[in-house]
Amino acid sequence: MTTAGLIAKKIGMTRMVDGEGQMTAVTLLQVETQKVTKILSEERDGYVGFQVGYFAKKEKHLNKPDLGRLRKVNIQENYSRFKEFRLDAVPADLALGAPLEFGKFFEGVTSVDVTGITKGLGFMGAHVRWGAAVGRRSHGARAGRQPGSLGMRTTPGRVFKGKHQPGQEGNTQTTVQNLQVLDVDQANNVVAVRGSVPGHRDGFLILKPSIKAKALKQPAAAPKK
Repeated sequence: MTTAGLIAKKIGMTRMVDGEGQMTAVTLLQVETQKVTKILSEERDGYVGFQVGYFAKKEKHLNKPDLGRLRKVNIQENYSRFKEFRLDAVPADLALGAPLEFGKFFEGVTSVDVTGITKGLGFMGAHVRWGAAVGRRSHGARAGRQPGSLGMRTTPGRVFKGKHQPGQEGNTQTTVQNLQVLDVDQANNVVAVRGSVPGHRDGFLILKPSIKAKALKQPAAAPKK
């Protein structure tokens, strides 16, 4: 079945040695069991795609609407989370209850885009959050660690959106693009990607084929004698 994306869980980071003996930091992602729970159509939903269910729990921890729609499509797993993936057209082999195949997703895929929720870092002042300079600490200085003036003149008489102020840092959805796939373990459904990904260990991530993937450079041909 054609797969537009997969849900993976972050295991952690480790190191790998490439063919040239260079040490590379990698993140290990495990793709867990997930099945198609809904097929979206242009006529009914306004766009084409499919919905997958993942992260199974005990039946007592699910509400009745979620249990009802899972059993309606003959899915016995108690999935508690759902994610939609959009497509340009409905594949002929797309069926309700079908599992997403780990191996087919990575056929010909050399890099992926990873989307997740960053770690929450709590409330931060403007100096730590945005790197603003602090005031003078000499005798008589009163600025200290204040963020400074925020106001405008009579016109426009307001503070523009996006002003660097204190607030919560982290805990936002972000996407890291074009992470190279270094290793695929189909026996354990584990993939190793170069570099770091958003979120903490055991957090769920969305994997999609990279939209900025570059063709691998082929070695130059030997000059003719």
